[in-house]
Amino acid sequence: MTHSFLRHALTAALCLMPLAVHAAAAHVHGAATLAVAIDGGTLTLLLESPTDSLVGFEQAPRTARERAAVTKMKQTLERPAALFVPTPAAACKSAGVKLESTLFEPGHSHHDPGAHEHAGGHADLDGEFVFRCARPDALRDLEVRLFDAFPRLKKLKVEIAGPRGQTAAQLTPRQRKASW
Repeated sequence: MTHSFLRHALTAALCLMPLAVHAAAAHVHGAATLAVAIDGGTLTLLLESPTDSLVGFEQAPRTARERAAVTKMKQTLERPAALFVPTPAAACKSAGVKLESTLFEPGHSHHDPGAHEHAGGHADLDGEFVFRCARPDALRDLEVRLFDAFPRLKKLKVEIAGPRGQTAAQLTPRQRKASW
């Protein structure tokens, strides 16, 4: 299955979910959403977050401190195995990362001038993380460690679509694991 098809299938499946979780894509500080798609041996995670939840601001970085915070955010997200831990028995390995945000400086390989930015300068980050799993039948849960890396993040709404159906969960710094 092609990557583009998988993303479209995930989007369609999540739009059809009878839960109002995805409707909460509103810009809420301290919150983010994570869509999880399991397709054969591929685990795809789509993260949407206001940048305030990750770095504490939403405008283009103006100071050296803000530029450093954006660089650190990007470097942290580019190491998904430290942030997302699928069931160990599934033997999943990171296979790719795509990041988009208006906070990334022009010239970065991930910069996309059309990335999410809401009216009033409220910037978002969109991340796509792909894992390949050697034993996908053993894949039962996902531990999310974003809360350690980004302490401003307090709530993560998770939507899951996979071979066992669709479900949703809300994760917090105290409840970090989504199971299916």
